[in-house]
This record gives sequence, C-alpha cells and structure tokens, in this order.
Amino acid sequence: MAPAQDTQLEKVVDEVLKSGQVQALNLFLQRNIGEGTTIKCSQQFLTKLDKLVSRSLDENDSKSASLGLTILYKCGKNLKRPGGRQGLSGIIAQGLIKKISER
Repeated sequence: MAPAQDTQLEKVVDEVLKSGQVQALNLFLQRNIGEGTTIKCSQQFLTKLDKLVSRSLDENDSKSASLGLTILYKCGKNLKRPGGRQGLSGIIAQGLIKKISER
C-alpha cells in the first residue's frame, strides 16, 4: 500500500467515526487492501481503529465492527506500528482480544 493509501484509510476511518456510514470503508477495503497489505500506521490511527471497533461493539453494530476487524485480518502480520513493533502480537498486547471477549 502506498503511503497515500495509508493516509486515505485513516481518513475513511475518520469519516465512519463522524458519520456512522460504513459504506465508504467497505468500498475502500474491497478496492485497495488485499491480504498481506502493509499498513504503516500512527498511534493516532490505531486509536481511531480501536474507537471504531469498540464503539461498534458497544452499539451492537456488527457491520462496522467487522470492517474494523477486517483491516486487522487483512493487514495484521504486516501492520507497522510506532516503535518498530509489528503485527497482531503488538495489538493483542494492547488488549484487543480482552476487549472483544468482554463485549
């Protein structure tokens, strides 16, 4: 994924958080992200993604939660996090699985 697409993905997640309309994220994921895609993401992006999934789970909005988790599924092993930590192991260490199981 080109750096411009990293930024685009973050903007689309922002739009979903503001409007609640998930169609744009669904379309973006279908067109621009394949399994194994590398996403270089900021801590701010991870916070937004966490907020999207957490809010969606709180509201029983399985469609939005699923799209947030799809980002992790498609890009998980190649997710580049701040501080050089990589992949799902870092996300799990931050408590993602615990959050999901508590819902």
